[in-house]
Amino acid sequence: MRAALAASGVILLWAFGGQHAPPAAEKVEVPEGGVEVPMGDFGGRPVVAVTIAGKGPYRFLVDTGASDTVIDESIQQELSLSAVAGVAMHSGGGLAKIDVLSVGGASLKGVSVGVEPLSRMFRVQDAPRGVLSAAAFPGYLLILDYPGKRMRIRKGERPAADARRVFEYTAEQILPNVPVRVNGTQFRVHIDSGSPGSLTLPSKFKDEIPLASKPVEVGRARTPGGEFPIWSAQPSGSIELGEFKLELAEIQFSDVNPIPGPPTGNIGYRVLKDFVVTMDSKNRRIRLDR
Repeated sequence: MRAALAASGVILLWAFGGQHAPPAAEKVEVPEGGVEVPMGDFGGRPVVAVTIAGKGPYRFLVDTGASDTVIDESIQQELSLSAVAGVAMHSGGGLAKIDVLSVGGASLKGVSVGVEPLSRMFRVQDAPRGVLSAAAFPGYLLILDYPGKRMRIRKGERPAADARRVFEYTAEQILPNVPVRVNGTQFRVHIDSGSPGSLTLPSKFKDEIPLASKPVEVGRARTPGGEFPIWSAQPSGSIELGEFKLELAEIQFSDVNPIPGPPTGNIGYRVLKDFVVTMDSKNRRIRLDR
């Protein structure tokens, strides 16, 4: 799992050793009519109120670029949550079992979550104390309504991909991704609500695609595996996401990757803020409306 946690270019990567994700919740409960909760903002990232075993509420980021839900280590200590033996994250954190984790009237029962020192990683006051994976409610739609500042969870499925507004991703791709065309060249990039950026492409393309300005290094992404430079440049020509034309002032380039394998790039807040993003994690489909 990955979550981008600071606008300064600090990015934290988490992954469970030998697994793409921890075990699914033993039971998912959502009211018949679904739930709708206010969606706050933390540096461009969506935030919702979460309760754990009736305690809280705690502020959690909602991350489409995270395969796993993570809590701050202080919550584990505060609630005396039992650690799951024999499971570790690549970053060195552990795994804890939660009886009930709730968002509004929607609940995950018997759910395993990662445990990390998030408060120390954020290094800001009033930082979120957890990261909620947008894939945590399989069989339900999770909807991030950026313009309306609301998050909804309800029963349903998205129709098959149409390459215009609905896109599919494979089990091997793990995280939701979509095709983006830059000057006619197509890239597959992750839809990443945990990123504060715009459109980010692997760094090799800064020397391979037409740009209106020379790429300039604007920061560094710090991860448990090392640091990666981030470049920014003005795009040249059209940028299209399905049927949508994106008017972007900049494109970023970096090799930070949320999953093992070659860098893929991502789309973050500066693009998503204009969209309603609907995630159907069971069928591996994502829909964008603007």
